[in-house]
Amino acid sequence: MSATQLLATASTCLVSAVLVCSGLGKLATPKHARQLFTELLRVRRSTALTLVRAVAVVETAVGAALLVPAGRPAAAAATAALGAGFAAAGLVGWQRRTTLPCGCFGRPESRPLGARNVLVGLALVGFGVVLLLESPAALPADRMAVVAASLVAGMALLLWRGMVVDLVRPRTRPAGAELTKEIAG
Repeated sequence: MSATQLLATASTCLVSAVLVCSGLGKLATPKHARQLFTELLRVRRSTALTLVRAVAVVETAVGAALLVPAGRPAAAAATAALGAGFAAAGLVGWQRRTTLPCGCFGRPESRPLGARNVLVGLALVGFGVVLLLESPAALPADRMAVVAASLVAGMALLLWRGMVVDLVRPRTRPAGAELTKEIAG
């Protein structure tokens, strides 16, 4: 494998892992991203939740599609579009001086939107454009999709170990839910 192929494989795996982890993190715990969407877009909570889930599904699908050679051109364009959206959100959050965590990976520990989000978004735009313009010979061969998928799974586990717990933990019912059921019944 040439150095170009190795770089293409490594960067594709990294971007894929980040998008898959980000999407699954938002699907598992959309609360923080929903709060941010509500503040930035000035929409109702239910609308913000729908938007967060849509973005999460798109991120996950695009991350997975980057590993499939046939889907890579469309995924590269979608990665650039997602990056532009992330950069725009970073600018808006920065301008409004939001203090809410970005919720990028479904966690509250992240910093508010700002310069970092703008830079990451622009990097994703650049990655998408380069991947679109790159010759197919420089991209990983079909058999590399299996290796890349394995790398993404490993990177995802390292990046987001708590995600599995969030996806499978039982949901708690709000206090008084049983009482409300008895009164209604």
